[in-house]
Amino acid sequence: MGNHITKEACFGKDWDELLSYNTPKIVRVRDRRLGIPYYLAMATIFIYVCYQVIANQRYLEKESPGGGSIRTTLEIPDINTPDYEPVPMGNKLVKWLYWNPVQTVYPAGQDGCLFITTRVTVRNTVFSNDKSSLDECNPSAPTSRKCRIKTSSTSEVYYVADIEDMTIMVEHTIRGNLLHITNVNKNLYGELLNKDDNVVWRFYPQEYKKYDKSTNYTIRESHIPGDIFSVGTLLKAVDVSLDDINNGDEPYRYSGCVIVVIIEYNNDKDEIQYKYKPSLITNAEMKILELVANSNHVSSKLFSKLSIDNTINDSLGRYEFNRHGIEIKFVQLGEIGQFEFIALCISLVASIAMLSIASKIVESLMLYVLPEKIYYRNDKYEVSDDFSDIRDNRHNHNSTNNK
Repeated sequence: MGNHITKEACFGKDWDELLSYNTPKIVRVRDRRLGIPYYLAMATIFIYVCYQVIANQRYLEKESPGGGSIRTTLEIPDINTPDYEPVPMGNKLVKWLYWNPVQTVYPAGQDGCLFITTRVTVRNTVFSNDKSSLDECNPSAPTSRKCRIKTSSTSEVYYVADIEDMTIMVEHTIRGNLLHITNVNKNLYGELLNKDDNVVWRFYPQEYKKYDKSTNYTIRESHIPGDIFSVGTLLKAVDVSLDDINNGDEPYRYSGCVIVVIIEYNNDKDEIQYKYKPSLITNAEMKILELVANSNHVSSKLFSKLSIDNTINDSLGRYEFNRHGIEIKFVQLGEIGQFEFIALCISLVASIAMLSIASKIVESLMLYVLPEKIYYRNDKYEVSDDFSDIRDNRHNHNSTNNK
């Protein structure tokens, strides 16, 4: 009686049935309809594992580069062409300035950024009242309203000549935050891509062994610390000309523009490489305001103190330079890495676990799809005897013997 209650204590179900334990059983099913998809799936997954580990370099420990620096400089080659004619712009005639790189770049020495002036509007700063206040006021620190200055209404507009022929040198460094990796681009292979990710220019270190001469390329000289390409090459990469129209009727040369250059790092096996990926920010303009000392005013004040007959200039000793130009912003992205055995082991274990997918696919075919699924189930699943009955029989047998 006690045994009967124990066996059917849960809604008339046998506890041994409810709490049964499943153990794997290997059954060799001789059916090519199962074997062919199984081995095909295994081969496909194996190829995928090899691709992930080898082609995608899963044997490397990777991280994003951090703490690097980017230095840019501008140079202009010798140009012997005749001077340009002034360009009509509305009711104005825009003349050309033949500036050197130091005058063209403003402000100088920016890290990761380069502003190249393409157009400048020049105005004087003057007093808002009569010029007799000139001797009473400090134009740099006006302490009275009568000393307040304003910008002259008259101005001159200039284009900066030979912008497309000027060359940019880019020197950038990388370092790892966790990995012991430091390098400079002088020692690395690099590429300049266009907006369609096609290679426009290649940059090779001196001892590089795999030169591809199908595109434009540069083999860096030992005394040159970075990559050199012209402004025109960069503009071609983003598919724009300074004479194209931006925002209405103003060309890019007049309004300025913004180009973002992503420096994307990656590994070719253990070698670090990089790619310049420039893109133009649509409809963006760029300008910077600069105040420049007027040496004529300083000289005239000096002449007057020396009792030299000279008329004092109406300016306060400063020019306002309203610069428009190309803002080039460099951003370091991507991943750098080095070989790490633990990273390889983790990738292999994670990838090999995918091989079980082949078994799941074939078992689903075997148990739920193929016409002989009933026979497959009978071969796969085997239900053991009820071991509670076996133990009860043994107990009853021992009790009988004891009597």
